[in-house]
Amino acid sequence: MKKLLIAVLALSCSLPAFADWVSYQRNAENDELYDNQFISRNGGVIRLWTLTEYAQPITNLEGQELLSEKFLTTVDCEVRKVGSEKVMKYTGRRAEGQLVSTMDTTLRLTTVRKGSSDDVLLERVCR
Repeated sequence: MKKLLIAVLALSCSLPAFADWVSYQRNAENDELYDNQFISRNGGVIRLWTLTEYAQPITNLEGQELLSEKFLTTVDCEVRKVGSEKVMKYTGRRAEGQLVSTMDTTLRLTTVRKGSSDDVLLERVCR
């Protein structure tokens, strides 16, 4: 029984987690998306994954080509601020393929400018 439990846990950890990506801003260079399944919502503060998909591969400083970047994003709807505390870079679209790098940073919320892609994100998720 113990071996069966270990096998089931190992299998569940290896299965991909599917996000419910919703596009909120698109242009010729990239598509900005957010995961409709929020990590958390505490009043007007929302934690969620956002994603940037590039139309053409971009090359990082190490010479690796990337097609998408996933961000752990916090949105404060009441004060209209947004920030990211984790960035994950992938060789494939939709945060798939090889994980090239990951970076954790201190969360710093910045004021959202009118007309920016963050402004569009706030309009979508702060309903």
